[in-house]
Amino acid sequence: MPSNPHDGNKYSETQTFLFVLGGTILLGLVAFALSILLGVPIGPQFELNPNDFFIGVIATLPLVVFLWWFSNTTLEHLAVFRRSQIKFFAEIGFTFTPLRIALMALGAGITEELLFRGVVQSWISGFAPVLVAIIASNILFGALHMRTALYALIAGLVGVYLGVLFAFTDNLLAPMVTHALYDAAALEYTRRAVKN
Repeated sequence: MPSNPHDGNKYSETQTFLFVLGGTILLGLVAFALSILLGVPIGPQFELNPNDFFIGVIATLPLVVFLWWFSNTTLEHLAVFRRSQIKFFAEIGFTFTPLRIALMALGAGITEELLFRGVVQSWISGFAPVLVAIIASNILFGALHMRTALYALIAGLVGVYLGVLFAFTDNLLAPMVTHALYDAAALEYTRRAVKN
């Protein structure tokens, strides 16, 4: 038993954070397993291309503008939703630190893009139009984020945006960069909101 009660809290916080991070890693393993089962190789879909990296950075801007609007809107339904999200993250079981935010944003940006754009969207686009592949894969993406119906809808729409970005660049690097940077911005906003 730790002599300092805060040491126990840190241990519990660390366990909770590692559990969340482990879920992200598990999602990446699911992506690789599905890529083998469905015959959708991920490697050729990823290229370290500076142009696509910068496209990913620039593509983050509309999402950050949306986040800014969302965090400042006085529309009652969205303000209630925003408060519920802040409450959820305030009670998540660990404190948001810069390192944890970076790990969560990178983890989600990489593994969710591997699974939903790299495997699911690519697989569906093998037998259906790209638009159908983008919409269908992001119905699943939204469902994964089904904490509330509105949260799932917003996640699904962001996923459609990322799916279009992937279709446009034909490189997973661009949506990975956009996804990770947006998540980092959203988590930093959440950290500040929880702190206040």
